[in-house]
Amino acid sequence: MTTQSAMAALSAMLIAAGVCAAPAQPPWTHVSSLGQRHFVVIDAAQASDPLLLKQAAQATCPPAKPCVVAFWSDAAAVPAAMPMSREQQAAQVAQYIRNPSSGSEELLLKCSAAQSAGAKCLP
Repeated sequence: MTTQSAMAALSAMLIAAGVCAAPAQPPWTHVSSLGQRHFVVIDAAQASDPLLLKQAAQATCPPAKPCVVAFWSDAAAVPAAMPMSREQQAAQVAQYIRNPSSGSEELLLKCSAAQSAGAKCLP
């Protein structure tokens, strides 16, 4: 048995035994983009976690580019076009804005979540 086939067999046994698992999927999905604006659906249980939201935004935004990431916990509320309706705006749970030319980066949360996280409110 070659080293490569032995490693493949060992990996298969470890995965089958539950010792090694496939990497977990993140609790968000990048649904669509309109220009520099990205629409992401995040698991409702984690929609007020500022660290996770920033991680999702940074994974979604192209490096060194201006970027806006809008988050919803309900995929049905994600707009297909802009401007978004009042209902879609009300359903939005967070928004991340990055402007590399000014060095600004900001995460806005729904006011109830923002108050408990000490963050700025999303209007």
